[in-house]
Amino acid sequence: MFIKDTCFDSKKIDDHYIIDAYIPEEHNLKISGEGLQLANRNELRHPVGVVAARSLRYFSTNGEDFNIFRIRDMVVWRLRHIYNSFNWWNAYVVNAEGERKYMPMLYIGEKFGTVTGNVDEADIVPSAFENDRCIVKEGCMGGAIFAIGYSERGGLFNSPDMYGAKTIVGNKHKGAGVCVIHGITKNLRLMAEHTLKAKGSEISPQNIHKEIKEMKIVILDRPRHEKLIKTVKALGAQLILVKDDDLTPTLATIRNEVDLITGVGGIPEAILSAIIVEELGGEMSLRILPADVAQDEKLLGKLNNWELFKKNEIDILKNFKIVKPGSEKKGEIPWNTIWTSDALSCGKAPVFTAGIIKKTPWIKFSDGKEVPGVKLDPETGKVTVYVVRIANNNLEIIPVIYTTAISECITRCNEMEKSRERIDGNLLIQLGESYAEFGMFQKAKECIQKARIYKNSSKDFIQQCDSLYEYIEGLDDLTNKPIQTPEALIEHFKKVCHLGRKDDIWLKSKIMIKRFFEYIGDKYYHDRQYDAALECYSKALHYSPQLNLYRKVNSIQMKDILEEYFNLTDKIYRENHYKESGDLEKYKLGIALKVFYQNEGHIKSSCRQPWLIFFRRTVLHGKRPSYKLVILIRLLRLYKKLNTAGDDEISLFLKKEFKMTGDEIDHILRYKREHKRFHSVGELYRVNGLSLDGLSKLLLPQVTVESQNELEDADIPLSISLVEVMEKRYKNMLEELKEGHRKEAQEHSYAMAEAYHYVGLALYDVGDDEGVKIYYEKALVKFQEIIEKFEGITPVHAQYRIGNLYEELALLYDKDLEDYNKKAIDAYTRIIDEQQSSKLFGSIRELVSVRIKQASERVEYLKRKLIPVMCNAS
Repeated sequence: MFIKDTCFDSKKIDDHYIIDAYIPEEHNLKISGEGLQLANRNELRHPVGVVAARSLRYFSTNGEDFNIFRIRDMVVWRLRHIYNSFNWWNAYVVNAEGERKYMPMLYIGEKFGTVTGNVDEADIVPSAFENDRCIVKEGCMGGAIFAIGYSERGGLFNSPDMYGAKTIVGNKHKGAGVCVIHGITKNLRLMAEHTLKAKGSEISPQNIHKEIKEMKIVILDRPRHEKLIKTVKALGAQLILVKDDDLTPTLATIRNEVDLITGVGGIPEAILSAIIVEELGGEMSLRILPADVAQDEKLLGKLNNWELFKKNEIDILKNFKIVKPGSEKKGEIPWNTIWTSDALSCGKAPVFTAGIIKKTPWIKFSDGKEVPGVKLDPETGKVTVYVVRIANNNLEIIPVIYTTAISECITRCNEMEKSRERIDGNLLIQLGESYAEFGMFQKAKECIQKARIYKNSSKDFIQQCDSLYEYIEGLDDLTNKPIQTPEALIEHFKKVCHLGRKDDIWLKSKIMIKRFFEYIGDKYYHDRQYDAALECYSKALHYSPQLNLYRKVNSIQMKDILEEYFNLTDKIYRENHYKESGDLEKYKLGIALKVFYQNEGHIKSSCRQPWLIFFRRTVLHGKRPSYKLVILIRLLRLYKKLNTAGDDEISLFLKKEFKMTGDEIDHILRYKREHKRFHSVGELYRVNGLSLDGLSKLLLPQVTVESQNELEDADIPLSISLVEVMEKRYKNMLEELKEGHRKEAQEHSYAMAEAYHYVGLALYDVGDDEGVKIYYEKALVKFQEIIEKFEGITPVHAQYRIGNLYEELALLYDKDLEDYNKKAIDAYTRIIDEQQSSKLFGSIRELVSVRIKQASERVEYLKRKLIPVMCNAS
């Protein structure tokens, strides 16, 4: 008997097409008392269940890789909305497969759940799809699943998305001594000897060989495993090569259907395997690997090469407290650690979940039958997903039934037919859209055609039908039509855009075209066809200008100098025997300046500030976003002062703000007199007599980070794109405000505003003025919301930041300088003026005396600055 799962709320997860969820009554989990109780949460079935149900839209017959990109994009969107609907936790992604394969996935460090409640914390590890090619190619063997692991905070291994060498055995070979640093020959011999001991048989070469011949070994079919595969064959063991699914065979080791899984694979999958091993039995070992070594069979074959991490890898690993052996401090782990399953999954009550998308030979019911994949009944609109859950040392596989918008539309159509009412054209459109959401494109098109031929339909309604039909036709072709040329994939979406009806379908079509060109650009990039990649990214920017696309363009345009910089810093790092030193940042700055200005004439950059982009990608690589923001604002002020102020004002500014000596100031002023202006702050490198110490004082000044943002909490260096992630959590916060949570909410609002600010400044450097003003305006609006919604000191800080942002805009745009500076003065005055201050913030002036003083100083400075501007204007 199935019962409605009351913990599933489609409105909270922003899914208009999945309505309700039903589960077998005997598998209805219940929580009792306090705490996370992850093992007793029905909710954790639905992230994988909804992803499996929603994957129907992407089932393809043409094998087009773009559909893999699309389905991963869908997963990211769905998971963010689902996880943020859980107000009983704060959860962090501690590992995820995405960056390594340049595919969409949740970011490592991303945070979900309540933003206001005092709740327990959890770890999340999504593995992406196992064998996703099976979803997009008819006849592809192996099946497909989507899996996620959970534990209480700190229970799952936290690392970058990287490769590792691993071994996994079941209970039969537990204790045999199998280890990842042994060769395959030794591991198989140890397993054979262990089995012979258990049988009480003689350990002889003949018996060892006989045991090895009975073993089944699973290895990913990759070029890097060529030697490993040959060795296994030579030893006589039974080899099972898998394409993309090195996670699900772990379940076969538990059933003793597979003896060993070995080779190089992704860390996220290894962590999920560790949960299975810890809960159901077996043994596992893992070593993390440098990216180049993991992909190169020759390098992989020598254990010493497993230490050859590059400097940028070392910097990122250090963020996760994984360091060079021998250099570890308290709380740090050497990267040559051999992690076992109890280290990879060490938390209390871990949970493994998986949704079966297409049946796989590795996942079976207790009777040995394979578990079926996701299925939609077109007559009822119900989707059945089988969900695997491993918790409390138990494996369960249950069907979850989701009712959909198809179900609702069919019910309403049947009711209208019974009452002999004419079926409404809008209802047919809704039914067509609902069928399309679950991949039933032919039925969807039939519904739209019926709606279009209704009598007395308006011109607008017919145009709506035409636009929607063209869009669905595009989705159908995208998944089922043999593709002759890549651009044929988006022909229908271009037609929707040309129809000129600027509605939701028009916007979806634009985004589809953008995603397509970005995807093709990524393919060209990884094939080293950089000119073709640039052309595709430029087309994508035309349809949807986004910061991540600008970043990809800059990566190509600066590819050679970025590579040269990191090679040189690697060399210095090796010469220092991988020891950090106080002068390292200064040396990195020196290398960056030298590399950039020696190659300046060859850089074909489309951005406004090539040096600052390069500076961000090199010297500031791995730094916190809040720190980057403060540094970049200081450099912006320095650039403007050098180019707009007189000698005396520049001298005072450099001495006060940057602690420059008289001689250093003289060198800078002499250069300015000779060259009239500085085209970038990086041009200070060309000032004769200015040492690296002097340049460091100017370009890497000592700063204080006063305000942090949500990106800071992410613990990852490449966090620009997380801004879009935060927007959903902000909506949750507004809901939770109704329940009286205020302190945490205002902190999140502040973080949201600073994140928009960060993106706005980044867009200025690439030259997207429209984007700059959009994101600065978003930041200003968020700060204003803080003032309107909250009480205490934080609204005063928000008012001060509004003044700061207007000052920055004045620095960025000379044409609007006077207007922005006046707005800044007005913002600061609201803090200074007692009457305005009391009205906005209440009677707290004695608590914000420092801010009042700072605001007064800014007003005095800006008024002095505005007088000559106003005189010139008159």
